Amino acid sequence: MINIRPGTDEDKDGILAIVEQVFGKGQAERVAKNWHWQWHVDPRLEMPGYRGVVAVWRDQIIASLSCIPAGLYIDGKPVEAYWCVDVLTHWGLTRQALREYKRSNDVAGADLSRGIAAALLDHPSAGPIQLAKHIAASMKVITLRIGFEEVPHSGSFSRRLSYQPSLQATFGATLGSILSAAANLSLARIPQSKLPVETFCGPFDARFDRHWSEVKSSYAAITLRDAAMLNWRYRAHPDTKYITLVIPQENEIRGYLVLSIWYSGPRLRAAVVDLLTWPDDSNAIEALLAAALRVARNEGASRIGCFVTGVLVEAHVKRLGFEPKLKKSNKAQPLITRGLPVEGVYITDGDGDGG
Repeated sequence: MINIRPGTDEDKDGILAIVEQVFGKGQAERVAKNWHWQWHVDPRLEMPGYRGVVAVWRDQIIASLSCIPAGLYIDGKPVEAYWCVDVLTHWGLTRQALREYKRSNDVAGADLSRGIAAALLDHPSAGPIQLAKHIAASMKVITLRIGFEEVPHSGSFSRRLSYQPSLQATFGATLGSILSAAANLSLARIPQSKLPVETFCGPFDARFDRHWSEVKSSYAAITLRDAAMLNWRYRAHPDTKYITLVIPQENEIRGYLVLSIWYSGPRLRAAVVDLLTWPDDSNAIEALLAAALRVARNEGASRIGCFVTGVLVEAHVKRLGFEPKLKKSNKAQPLITRGLPVEGVYITDGDGDGG
């Protein structure tokens, strides 16, 4: 019998084993390192401890789904919603378990007629409103089949900042610098910010609480971004460092952006992982994005990415030279949701397990 049940901290070893089997030892070590931060100090958790769904067969975890609280607000009021991340299956054990399930004609256990992944997502512990992004093509097929919907004007974008790192790697430092100076002229120009943008260091403070309180009701749906959440996500992260940019406005802030910079192999990359302004503040959005491009380029990043939702932000990133980041299928990866009662939700790369 295959038992689909809520997961707990006691399932940690079994979940890490599946992570290693699917993604490798390095990713399993990263999940283990981040476990306490992710599942015990996240301010959105009702109580500390892992939240998710597991499939158990013969006392072994053969599949798992992690459910991260989304902190979703609709019309300015909190609702229950979860990020559905890391739907993982132990392929060998899952095949054995499903063969046994089909032979036994088990009618008392979980409904597995649509597969184990669907059964995990359909479990009540996965929540009434579900969000997912950056999912594999095979999983997208499953989610759309069980009622998830794509969010229009959402997905990953990317743009090149400089040809210098790649040309220096090919031709050497001196010749690569000379060639890149000419090649970089073909890249989209980074405009000057029309508003003052400053780098913000230290903990997020009461100004960010006030900014969140003022703007949240202006979005049909948006995830929590108060100071406690921002400090947990961007100041206390175990293995990622972030740069925060703000537009000051007297003793308050008009908006902010969070940027991550990291090495992907030998190349330095950057990503806009959070951005919050009034939803129609076009000048602030453009000023923060332009400042992020300059900071990332000055830090030496060769490319920058950004996950966007909404027509306005999408238009801004396109105007700044970003292009849709397509998968091998030549299709974009939009945000998908199930059970969301409104059209339009504001999400950035830092939401869920991204960024």
